[in-house]
Amino acid sequence: MTILQFQPPVIAHRGASSYAPENTMTAFTKAIQLGIKWIEFDVTLSADGVPVIFHDDRLERTTDGNGYIWNNPYSVLAKLDAGSWFDTMYSSERIPTLLEVLEFLGHYGVAANVELKAQPGHEEKLVKRVLQDMAKLKSFPMPEQLLFSSFSIDALRYLRKYAPESRLGLLQHEWHHEWRSICSQLDCVSMNVNKKILTPDLADEVKNMNMFLLVYTINDPARARELFSMGVDAVFSDNPDII
Repeated sequence: MTILQFQPPVIAHRGASSYAPENTMTAFTKAIQLGIKWIEFDVTLSADGVPVIFHDDRLERTTDGNGYIWNNPYSVLAKLDAGSWFDTMYSSERIPTLLEVLEFLGHYGVAANVELKAQPGHEEKLVKRVLQDMAKLKSFPMPEQLLFSSFSIDALRYLRKYAPESRLGLLQHEWHHEWRSICSQLDCVSMNVNKKILTPDLADEVKNMNMFLLVYTINDPARARELFSMGVDAVFSDNPDII
């Protein structure tokens, strides 16, 4: 099995997103302050091809902007308030870029689970732009500090094509009927699954395929203990300090 270290066995979901607005520098800083060694975030493209850290397709829930994120150039996205929706004290928060976040995490030696969220039909473009930004980094990421994941099989295929050494994780909200063959074909190192769909038998099957098993989103310590007893390697959490 590819060596990934999940100690403590918790990944800050979009940063410490119970305590600060998700996918912002403050949320990532808070996770580091809590002693978390892995941080998960989402990357997508602006209209002019800048990889930015953002979860939703649309801007309204977590910013004062409107419309689809991929219809807005970075010059517009960079000025949006990405924090007031959480609390007005975070009104200065902005949508970070991938390069900004990876440089920040690299400085602190914190590992990243990068979820690829491509506009449909733009998977290859997203992968190429992400790799271009990563090539600008001098000290991060080290292979054991970076895991790419996606619900998009196409995105993972492009990543395997253009960066064959990448660590890939298949995200599953519902079990894909061909998940076993997909993981084998892509040489995935992890399955990142919805807590609602995991059973002890399926957990055993994933582990028997010599993959890491990661589960989202767990904010209850009792549920986390139950999952760890099933062989889960780490959980994604909004309040990782509690887990």
